[in-house]
This record gives sequence, C-alpha cells and structure tokens, in this order.
Amino acid sequence: MTQVSPVIQVQDVSFSYNREPTLTNLTFEVPEREFLAIIGPNGGGKSTLIKLILGLLEPNHGRILVKGRSPRKMSKIFGYVPQDVNVNIQFPIAVMDVILMGRLRHRGHFGINKQDRQRVMELMTMTGIPGLENRKIRDLSAGQRERVFIARALAADPDILILDEPTASVDTAGKTELYALLKDLNETKTIIVVSHDLMIVSSYVKSVACVNQGIHYHPKNEITETMLQMGYHCPVELIAHGQPHRILKTHGDF
Repeated sequence: MTQVSPVIQVQDVSFSYNREPTLTNLTFEVPEREFLAIIGPNGGGKSTLIKLILGLLEPNHGRILVKGRSPRKMSKIFGYVPQDVNVNIQFPIAVMDVILMGRLRHRGHFGINKQDRQRVMELMTMTGIPGLENRKIRDLSAGQRERVFIARALAADPDILILDEPTASVDTAGKTELYALLKDLNETKTIIVVSHDLMIVSSYVKSVACVNQGIHYHPKNEITETMLQMGYHCPVELIAHGQPHRILKTHGDF
C-alpha cells in the first residue's frame, strides 16, 4: 500500500488564551486528500485548532507545518469557510460579487476579468446554486448562503478546504446535500470540517478527531466510545439512517 504524505503536521502543539490552556500537546498528521471531521464539545478548542492550522494564531508551544512550511507562508493553498456566514447579511451585495472575492487572491490589483466571472458561474453550478448570481445575500436561505461561501472559498482554487460548522443553520436534507458535495470535492482536495453532526458526518468522512483540550485521532470514519467519553464525558448513542450506528469500544475493535 502506497504511503500518503502528510499535508498538515501538528507537532506537540499547545495554545492558551490569557494563560488559560485551550489546547495541550496536540500531535497528529493529515494526509493529502484526507476528509477529516473534527468533533468535540463547545469550548473544547475546535475553532482554535482550525485558526492555528490556518496561521491566524501562533502556538505557544510546538509547531504546525503545511507541506513542510509554516501555515502563514502557505496561506494561498487554503480555502476557509468560517463558522458564522450570517454576519452582515443585510449588506446589499449580490451573490456574484461575494464569490468573486475569492478570485482576488489571483488577480490582486489587476482586477476581475471575464474568465473570473465564468469561473464563478461554474462554481455556482458545482455547489448547487446556479441562477442566483444577481440575488442579494440577504434574500437567500441559510443553506444557499452556506453554498455561496463554499463557492467563494473554492474560487481561490485551494488545495485544502477548511469549514467550521458549515451545517449549523441548515436543515437535515441540506446537511446531507452539503456533505455529499464535500465528498465530491474530496476527490481533488483535502477537506477538514468542524461538525456536531455526528449522525451524518461518519457517512462521508475518512477520519475523525475529537478535540477537548487534548485530541483523540481515529484514522477511520468510525466514532469510538473512547472518543465520545473523552470529548463529551458521557456515553452517546448515535442513530444514522434509521439504524443503530456502530460505536467502537476501542481502536482495536474494527
């Protein structure tokens, strides 16, 4: 079996806010074209970990490498969909203009051209929102807005797509559709998604990391009892597609 090189390496990383430990001694690797779900309780450090990987924060201890370099030096290979895409939705901006923001990384001061607009139309079709280019963001549903911001992230042609709770305001059908889209994108991109959707997430991802100050990394899409106890401090029964979902007792039970 061919060894897949890691695209992200987290090495003994710790981080504190105002001397209060948020993450402690995290070590794991993300292979290229992985589809990793990060789960865990609110306040456990999931979003902080994402910001460290993106280079928006610096570890207090340890280091993070992205393709062998610091995250800040590799910022152009990331596409990022933040947790709250409802901020300033009343601003009167059209869908086309929102997605075009993702092209600025390539164009800079040269401005947007016809090819950029054509790429946006392609991305809108890919993400399931064709025909909405002239609609205002404020007039879209939560699911449509999420797809717009995914399209904006993809407009930068990233190698790594990171999404922080992309289905928080989306209904069940919309969640399934979004994860199916991410699974398709995973054919060519590394995907990292922060999620609370335990029932859905394991049907699509390749690996799971439970973060609650520390990390419990499982290189398969099963969710273990150890991970749930470590992350949530209580037994959790998962139901998926109307059937009892398999919760593994330990890493050896697969």
